[in-house]
Amino acid sequence: MPPEKPVKPTKPSFTDEQIRAKAHQLWEKNKEQSPEENWNAAVKALEREKFWRPFISVWRWTGIGEKKGWDIVTGLSLPLIVFGGGILFNYLNGQQQQKIAEEKQKDELLKTYINDMKASLLDKDHPLKDWNKNSESKSIARTITLTTLTQLNSEQDQQKAKEGKYNQRKGLIMQFLYESDLIRSTSMNRSSSIDPIIILDNADFTFAYLYSAYLYSADLNLVNLESANLQNANLNSANLTFADLYGVHLYGGANLQNANLYSADLQNADLQNADLKRANLNRAYLYSAKNLTNEQIKSACFWEKAIYTERDQTNGWIAKDPEANQKKIDEIKQDKASDPRKPPDCSNWKKNPFLKWLPFSYFLIV
Repeated sequence: MPPEKPVKPTKPSFTDEQIRAKAHQLWEKNKEQSPEENWNAAVKALEREKFWRPFISVWRWTGIGEKKGWDIVTGLSLPLIVFGGGILFNYLNGQQQQKIAEEKQKDELLKTYINDMKASLLDKDHPLKDWNKNSESKSIARTITLTTLTQLNSEQDQQKAKEGKYNQRKGLIMQFLYESDLIRSTSMNRSSSIDPIIILDNADFTFAYLYSAYLYSADLNLVNLESANLQNANLNSANLTFADLYGVHLYGGANLQNANLYSADLQNADLQNADLKRANLNRAYLYSAKNLTNEQIKSACFWEKAIYTERDQTNGWIAKDPEANQKKIDEIKQDKASDPRKPPDCSNWKKNPFLKWLPFSYFLIV
């Protein structure tokens, strides 16, 4: 028979009818309990149902209980996608804002540099171009030039260069220095060893955009031009001794006539159609240079003294395997079809192929 109310009932918040109905359900499942145990179990069951009732209402309201597994997944994934998309949008927007801020900062750096250099050029007491009064100004100008170039570096420079987007701000600095007559040799004959006003030794022009740049007779000794774009640039008679031209882009007809490439690093440089007539290739490192023909090589001076194979790591002026390098030189010599109609005039280099364009400051540095 169904359980009745026990002699000592608890004091629940439910009516006797509610408890009795629930107790009857429990009694049908387990008829071995005493009336009092059954009554107390019914009260606890009703209390649990009361606790979970709000959650069950929400569950029924969403309709999840009536949906299939895929419907549940899609129903739950939509708010997650919206939430995750919001986080991703905020992150990307923050990254974009940071890039914009960095670009503005670099623009300000370039603007400040140009203004400072103009002020130095126009200084009445210590004009930058006055050789008798500008010793301090020269030192300051060199310092801010090297510092600004370093600050204009970007972590994305390498990737941008692969996409054909080079560092234009560095290119503008190079053109400013050249057009302000600050990095050209004072004497146009190569017998002079007078330094330019600003010495660019160790200046960082990596990934610089120098497309079609006019740098005739520019002194770029020891300048780092790694992976710069010098396509169609005019470097006629430029001093590139010890310059780092690793991976530089010279294709398309760069003018390197009479350029001093003594010990210049041209590894992986693209030299397609580059004009090397009478350029000094003594000890130039041409290992893995791209699109370099024997005709181009033989149009230059001292090409037999260049390094065409891997060089010695301890002494960059000699080949790691001298025999392999000599074999490469012999192969070029044997290619008679590449011989120029008229051998290049190297008389100026023969006077002093190493020292005549090497600034006196180099000896102070080393």
